[in-house]
Amino acid sequence: MKKTRSILAIILSSFFTAFWGCVGIVVSLLASRHLIKCSVRPWGKTVLWSCGVRLDVEGAENLPDGPSIVMFNHQSSLDIPVFSAVLPFEWKAVMKNEVASIPFIGWVCKLSGHYFVARDGSVGDTNKVREIIRKIRKGPSVVIAPEGTRSEDGALLPFKQGGFLMASLSRVPVVPMIIWGGKDVRKKGSYELNTYRDIVVRILPPIDTASFPKGKEGGEKLEGVVREEMLREIEKILSKR
Repeated sequence: MKKTRSILAIILSSFFTAFWGCVGIVVSLLASRHLIKCSVRPWGKTVLWSCGVRLDVEGAENLPDGPSIVMFNHQSSLDIPVFSAVLPFEWKAVMKNEVASIPFIGWVCKLSGHYFVARDGSVGDTNKVREIIRKIRKGPSVVIAPEGTRSEDGALLPFKQGGFLMASLSRVPVVPMIIWGGKDVRKKGSYELNTYRDIVVRILPPIDTASFPKGKEGGEKLEGVVREEMLREIEKILSKR
């Protein structure tokens, strides 16, 4: 029964990815500013529905009105539809170069101007860094996984410096966000799903980057603060389970 449910969920989520991906391609070409509302958010919700996932969300009121950098811990491939369904504003993601080649998802991301970086989490050449920082300041907000890849056991991996350097130089607030439970629905490398599970989302208060030095020093201090906030919230979530 579990395998049957898993296969059905994969078929449904693949269908929704293709359908909303096609919608996203059209919207990206005609009115990209409406992409999140018209394609990405419905995609996230329908994929989670097909996988039997229920969301437990708190802290949406902490999201700033202006541009910000939302940093989330990365446990599962389901994290992407989760924050796609949860975040109520237009945003761009910072992602690995390899994502651009993924059918539908990568195509839409590339057409709509998301930011692609090197696999090791660095942002490469200085000109590209400046370009991303300039765009972040003007908006929309940016979403990034500072670990750079998924954690198999849920424990926070070491953070990459690129996102914190961008935050330090752009001077926009950083919003830590915990997504917990995706690994219990679908483990890395497995197709089987444990359906009808909750995924917890906790959006923490924004961190004012203007209080940190600019550049590498500020990025390193900011990294420490973000990591501490994430670990504290993870402990709270685990204490209630």
